[in-house]
Order: sequence, then C-alpha cells, then structure tokens
Amino acid sequence: MKDVVIVGGGASGIMCAIVCAMKGKKVTLMESGVKLGKKIMMSGNGRCNLTNKTISSDNYNVFPKQFEKFDNYHALEFFKGLGLETYFDEEGRCYPISNHASSVLDVLLNKLNQTNCEVISNCAVDNIKRVNNYYEVSTALGVFEAKKVVIATGGNTITKILDELEIEYRPFKPSLCGLKTLQSTQLLTGVRAECEVKAVIKDFVKVEKGEVIFKDDAISGICIFNLSALLNWHNIDNCSLSLNLLPQYTDKQLLDVLQTRKQSLSELTARQFFDGMLHKNLGQEILNRCHIKLNMPVKNFNLSILKNFATHLQNLTFNVCGFENNNQVHSGGVRVGELTDNLESKKYANLYFVGEVVDVDGVCGGYNLQWAWTSGYVVGESV
Repeated sequence: MKDVVIVGGGASGIMCAIVCAMKGKKVTLMESGVKLGKKIMMSGNGRCNLTNKTISSDNYNVFPKQFEKFDNYHALEFFKGLGLETYFDEEGRCYPISNHASSVLDVLLNKLNQTNCEVISNCAVDNIKRVNNYYEVSTALGVFEAKKVVIATGGNTITKILDELEIEYRPFKPSLCGLKTLQSTQLLTGVRAECEVKAVIKDFVKVEKGEVIFKDDAISGICIFNLSALLNWHNIDNCSLSLNLLPQYTDKQLLDVLQTRKQSLSELTARQFFDGMLHKNLGQEILNRCHIKLNMPVKNFNLSILKNFATHLQNLTFNVCGFENNNQVHSGGVRVGELTDNLESKKYANLYFVGEVVDVDGVCGGYNLQWAWTSGYVVGESV
C-alpha cells in the first residue's frame, strides 16, 4: 500500500512529489511518458518562464485563493533553496539566469532524487477506483493501491476517469494557441509583424500588442495566445480581429506618409509601393484587399485609394473560427467549487487535483507554471 500516488510527472506533479516526500511520505510518481517535466522543457521557448513579478486576477480565468499560501515569491524562495538563480525581464517575466529550461528541471530532479520518491515512467493510468478507504490505480504495469491519490495529468487526458468518478469539470479546450481564420493567410505564411490587435468579443473590446506570426489559415504570436485564453474564458470560439500594422502613426500621420510615398515613388507600380515599409507579401495583401492591380502605376493613385490603404493598414480584419492544436495549455478542468481549499475533492476524501487539470488557467507570462508550483505545493503540504 502506497501512502501517496501522484498521477502525472509535469510541473505540478513533481512539485507535489517533492513536498510530500520531504514530509516523509512514501510517494509513487507515475508518468505516462519516458521523462518527467516535458512541458517545463518547452515553456518560454525553451527558457522556462517559471513565474511573474506580478500575479493578479487579471491574469487568470479564476483567481485561486491558494496563492495566499504559496505565491510567486514563495516559489522563488523555494527554487533559490534548490540552487536555481533567476532574473526578471522588463515585462516582469522570471527566467533562470542560464536562459535554459533544463536548469529548472535539473534542480527539481536533483531534489526529487534526494527523497525516497519512487518514479515510474511509461506508466499510463487507465482507471482510478475508490475501494473502501483506499484507491486502486489501474495502469498498464498493474494495479497500485494508495491511501491518497493526486491527479496531476494536465490537459484533457483524464476526461474518461473524471466521467467515471462523476466529477464535474469544464470541458477542456486548447488555450494559449494560434487562432484559425476564415480568411486565407497562405500568402502571408511565415511573415511576422509588430501589431496592435483589437478583438471584439461579445460586447467588449480587448486590445493586445506584440508580434503576430502568420501561418496557413491561422495567426499566432503571444498576443494572439492571450486572446485565445480570453475566448476560452468567455466560452466562445469565434470573434473579429483587427490588426493595426502601423500603430506608431495616427490616422493623419499615416495618410501624410502615403501621400509623400506616392509623390516620391510615382514611377513605380503598385507591387512596389509598400517596399521598404512592409514585408512584400504583407504589402501585396493590402493591395489585394483594396482590389488594386499589381501593375497599376503609383502615379495613378488618387486620394480615395490612399485612404483605403490607410484603413486596411490600421484595420486588417480577420474572422476567427477556431483554435489551433499547438496549444501550450488547456482551458477547462475540474471546477474549483468541486474542491476544498487544499484542492481535495469534496466528493472523494483523499483524492486531490493539481495544475492544469483544475479549471485555472492564465495568459502568457509564467502564470500557468506559477499555478502548477502553487497547487503542487499546497497539496503536497496537505497530503
């Protein structure tokens, strides 16, 4: 009989295992993959944005009270004790000073290896069943009995078990991901542009700034990822996006610039008009949307054409029709109301949930990893 079985070897599962084992519990950590901490290695473009200087309700769909027990500065103290050196960038994002996610995983595994925690890899869990006062955890490697079980699987890999246990959860959907568009972006594939992005969501407008990356029938980038989270929080999968490709100009300034370009580039054709101002393919997209032939002489542009250019440069519109599957996290999960302050199921004693499997998710910036550390630590202490 195990004291504690933790299902899932990601950030929250590892944190929970370390804290449990440090308290002297016999812990078994099960991971369906070959190695622990796969998502840690992928986070922050391989640098691991492990938390943020500012943690507020603006950053999450639900602001969990567990942050009162273990917040961003508790997390930094914890990692400092493991030997991790960190820094904050100008946006308040926290990274290891090495700028390698492996440094975060290394110190966690070093600590884990100092405990009596048993780690079992390639061990996918098929079923979790309550039997009298303990649990049976069925896996491809056999059935394990445990006094307490912590589910730290993340994402939508646990829905079958949640359904069988009749635990209420919000459906899992991709979040922090690219957004699919009705308009074809094939011409723009691979193009990057610094934009101001305005999203019309239900009855309000949200503005994000940052780099937009165009893909086949989709747009991506951190500001788009954040909007994907917002769409999930409002339980919708479509909206209208407007990209301001030149936010540094006012309406009047932009029109003045276009009029000056017409005068100085009068001997060129429309195909060349935006060269030096926009990526060539982005310039062609503007011409296409304004129904201007590529061989039209620039000297033939009238004021109406220039105003139309300005409108599309400041309001390049796309209709979002869904989410890409390149998501960093999933929105949805076990509803917070189903859990105690220690993230124990109100329905099943000694069954806990941590990390992404709980209906708590944030925007980009280290907020989701902070929830992983917080939930893992709180449950580890409780267990």
